[in-house]
Amino acid sequence: MQQQQQQNANTTPNRSLLTDKELNYMKDFLSWELLAVKKCEDAAKACTDPQIQTAIRQTGQKHMQHYDQLLAQLH
Repeated sequence: MQQQQQQNANTTPNRSLLTDKELNYMKDFLSWELLAVKKCEDAAKACTDPQIQTAIRQTGQKHMQHYDQLLAQLH
């Protein structure tokens, strides 16, 4: 019974709202995606092979898409 009450305290009655813990996870995910975008851009700038540079930039674009998708979930 106590475990059920504790579990209910961690969830919101309206599932369109996020708990504080869920919101913190989302913030972390957003930060990680932006960091990946920045690292890909830095790596692409340092790369001299155009094909590899393109592949790295495409990877960075994917991370930016992930960031945008996560951000859209918060609206």
